[in-house]
Amino acid sequence: MMISEFFENSPVYRIGGDEFAVILEGGDYGNREKLLAAFDHQSEENQRSGKVVVASGMAVFKKESDRKIRDIFERADRQMYLRKSELKKLHWQEESVNE
Repeated sequence: MMISEFFENSPVYRIGGDEFAVILEGGDYGNREKLLAAFDHQSEENQRSGKVVVASGMAVFKKESDRKIRDIFERADRQMYLRKSELKKLHWQEESVNE
């Protein structure tokens, strides 16, 4: 639901148990950096308040090097795992401050 609220003009697909993909279109694509920053900020706020946290990753099609859609998904997946690591570090930092 959180994903759909931020990327309201693009289709959201469930691609695994708790994994989703958004194919950005139109204004969502044009504003992708701003939307992703706002989305990430919301996840951080949610983490602080004990709500749903979503680790995100984004990749853009590269005409010169992408031969398969899998290439794009793999880049986005790497970005998502980096973000997940950042969120865990943030969580532990906040935990230590609150102790």
